Amino acid sequence: MKSTLFLCGAGNAEGVRLALRVNEKESRWEKIVILDDDQAKKGKSILDVKIEGAFELLKQADPNNAEVVNLVARSTAKRHTAYQKIMKYGLPFVTLIDPNVDTWGVEYNGDITIYQNVTFSAGAFIDEGSVVLTGAVVGHGCKVGKYCVIAPGAVLNARVELGDGVYMGTNSSILPDLKIGAWATIGINSAIVQNIPGGATAMGVPAEIVMMPQGKQVNGSMPKAAAKRPKLKTTFQEASNDIEKTLIEIWSNVLKVESIGIKDNFFDLGGHSLSAVQVAFQIQKKLNVKLPLQEFFENPTIADVASKIELELIESASGANLEKLLNEIE
Repeated sequence: MKSTLFLCGAGNAEGVRLALRVNEKESRWEKIVILDDDQAKKGKSILDVKIEGAFELLKQADPNNAEVVNLVARSTAKRHTAYQKIMKYGLPFVTLIDPNVDTWGVEYNGDITIYQNVTFSAGAFIDEGSVVLTGAVVGHGCKVGKYCVIAPGAVLNARVELGDGVYMGTNSSILPDLKIGAWATIGINSAIVQNIPGGATAMGVPAEIVMMPQGKQVNGSMPKAAAKRPKLKTTFQEASNDIEKTLIEIWSNVLKVESIGIKDNFFDLGGHSLSAVQVAFQIQKKLNVKLPLQEFFENPTIADVASKIELELIESASGANLEKLLNEIE
């Protein structure tokens, strides 16, 4: 049994409760204290655990008989800053995992913090300094980098990879097999349907990148250039109206393919269910038409989709607007 566990960061009462639950179950420390650099908090208590003072009190602790936990989790930047500040005192960081969380088949490296009601699937990996907060879900084969914060209720579906320092907001969700670049931020209640570049901020349902790092680098490299149109059985046909031109632009951006014809099959060009979601989102954004995903399976060409969009727009138009719309389509 170690003599003392130092909890660094008084703004996280759930972290204090987690430490108390672990100690009640395992009897790992004789004493638990809270440290915080805000001097106004000194002498106060959280769940009957006293705030003793600032982080600098760690220099008085015995590295052989004390451990430390970083409870700062409001952002990955603040968490990493606190982590570095604590590290200089030379105390060992401890792993805190709620006693009721099933970690069978989960691998982790170094210190991690896992709160109550977290669900792990087999084959998940969590790297040092990361925290998974209450009610989050980490699917099978997921890889979580260093210093990440997975907020309450966030969901990583199967085989998602998070780079170092990624912040996932409350109740956000990432589709399977996607990669999120280092130090990216996922907004609360966001649904991620595409890879997110390092340093970017993504928000919305489906999520849209609202901030990009300088240089628009994707996981350390420039975005992939568009490939030439593959050899297809269909003869290339150019767009005949603005709607078809807009759809070609959307498909080219999502599929990374140049010179798409209006009779080319979406799936022959490399499309799949995930890219169909991305295309549908862009159509709704640029043309203000919401198409069900089934349309891409039943009508997988730009000509077909354009016809559906024209019908949707005509049905929603009236009076003078109808005449104007018909002129635009022609």
